[in-house]
Amino acid sequence: THEVRNPLSSIGLNTELLEDELTEVPNADEARGLCRSIHREVDRLTAITEDYLAFARLPKPKLAPEPINPIVTALADFVREDLAGKKVELATELAAEHLIGDIDAAQIRQCLINLVRNASEAVGAKGGGHVRLRTRRDGDRAAIDVEDDGIGIAPDMLPRLFDPFVSTKEGGNGLGLALTQEIVREHGGTLDVTSSLGKGTTFTLRVPFHTT
Repeated sequence: THEVRNPLSSIGLNTELLEDELTEVPNADEARGLCRSIHREVDRLTAITEDYLAFARLPKPKLAPEPINPIVTALADFVREDLAGKKVELATELAAEHLIGDIDAAQIRQCLINLVRNASEAVGAKGGGHVRLRTRRDGDRAAIDVEDDGIGIAPDMLPRLFDPFVSTKEGGNGLGLALTQEIVREHGGTLDVTSSLGKGTTFTLRVPFHTT
């Protein structure tokens, strides 16, 4: 990954410089467009290398008793406007019970961001719809559901969905869900999925309760 990052950075920088030079050249719209295309692909590859590094260097979670509902509420407030711009309506359904999990709040928030992003993309592929975040007690665990009414996942993909480098999206690198599941496992939790093709998908993240 390090061997790839440095040349990518150089390519990106030189492409920007070349595009700047072309602003003074008449009839160079096509060339400038090609520079922009190169830069977009460099950005995409750079993002992939960052995902590889995150997967390889996943830190151990720093567990502490954290209330679940405020994490979900803050996340929903953070992404709601962005999702609305994509015709995705976000709702929350919070448990009345005060759920306290033994978690690394930052890592669980990142997991939820990944799941909400996937859900919004699945809904966006249908032209719009709904994503719901739900918290609840599930035995001795706190559960968070990320539910969407998007395009769903083909049954043959479900058993491989969390495998590294397997993706349901064109151009996806297949590391987002693998990384999310690994984070949840490091918490002593589980990440499960149910889906109906054409109707929607629900990911359920479960983490242990904090016990005194």
